[in-house]
Amino acid sequence: MAKISSPSFVLSLELKKNPLLFSVAFDELEICRAMYNTILSQYLKLEKQMKREKRYKKLIRQLKAVSKKLEKDEQNKALIKDKKQIKDDLKTLREKYHLTEYSSHVWVKPIREHFGNRVNAAVAQKIATRAWNTFSRKLFGKAKKVRFIRKDEMDSFEGKTNKTGWRYIDGNIVYKDLQSPLILKKKDQYALEIIRHLEKKTEFSFKVTSKGETKTVQDFYRVKYVRIVKKEIRGKVRLFADLVIAGYPPSKNRKLGKGKVGLDIGISTVAVSALTKVSLVNLAEQVKEISREITLTQRKMDRSKRTTNPQNFHVDGTIKKGKKYWVFSTRYKKLRAKLKEFHRKQAVIRTLSHRTLANRLLELGDTFYIETMNFKALQKRKKETEVSVKTGKYKRKKRFGKSLGHRAPAKRCCW
Repeated sequence: MAKISSPSFVLSLELKKNPLLFSVAFDELEICRAMYNTILSQYLKLEKQMKREKRYKKLIRQLKAVSKKLEKDEQNKALIKDKKQIKDDLKTLREKYHLTEYSSHVWVKPIREHFGNRVNAAVAQKIATRAWNTFSRKLFGKAKKVRFIRKDEMDSFEGKTNKTGWRYIDGNIVYKDLQSPLILKKKDQYALEIIRHLEKKTEFSFKVTSKGETKTVQDFYRVKYVRIVKKEIRGKVRLFADLVIAGYPPSKNRKLGKGKVGLDIGISTVAVSALTKVSLVNLAEQVKEISREITLTQRKMDRSKRTTNPQNFHVDGTIKKGKKYWVFSTRYKKLRAKLKEFHRKQAVIRTLSHRTLANRLLELGDTFYIETMNFKALQKRKKETEVSVKTGKYKRKKRFGKSLGHRAPAKRCCW
């Protein structure tokens, strides 16, 4: 019987500064980065070998041909059967070249031993799974390429249970003989209520459907596992603990409306039509000022980079092709840190703005109808080259990438 998964939510709290514990966490982040990159590299090598095989090329040709025929005749059972057989053959071929999630769990063991088993086994397996999830997107055509993580850019790791490794015990994050208390604000009633539920082990129930039968299962509030997250805020590196908790989050006593609400989400606005209200709202209006600061900072960085690296640019200002060596001035590094902070602020303001708007929309009704919009397509440049009738010059091919980046109309926290 499959393991029953209880509902869960996340509570994020900051860790109080403990130099020794923080040092261990930063070391583990770098080890996790090395594990992730090594496993990802191994996957890419094996994929390259598989794609060289004639059998693979033949199966891909057959799959494309059958898929093309199915577009014209979707109910053809013979074609559906052929497509299933081809996919099974491709799966067998992937298993032959060890392109599976289980393989990453095998590869991570010697890497972990190489680093003296300093990383918990459960954490190592989660990192291996993360590498597989990244690679699988490329393998199954959902992404064109994968990216390796640079030094100091690994920002989180997590375990599987709250029994080993990094764990939560009585308001503290504990690792081996080290511990650090979580910072709880006295006015944060939401977090305080969750901690009370954890201390009292408050019971809750949820329904599970299996083989057409629905049954009620009893459980209690508990921490399933802990995720350690590194964040750089105003130039200072801070650690946060994401507690993944079994149960339901406390109600925030929001006013909930009743009725139907229609939403038409645009590039930078959303049109709202309800029984009691009709309006056109700008999305994340507050990000405008920071967007301007980001543009000015990027220009300063570009001028600084061109001044210190003239050998990497042509006379007309275009960048040279091939491998290059870059020298960054102290001013450039300060501007880069400033830019990073601007992006962080922009993301926080945007998320807060979207959530505020979502709360306002909840007051209008309980059934929402949203027009489907392909935002991914709007990011891309135009393919056709057009000439302006008035000026005789070529029209710009750019579309709405910048507006979508600043306003984030597809952000899930809102819709």
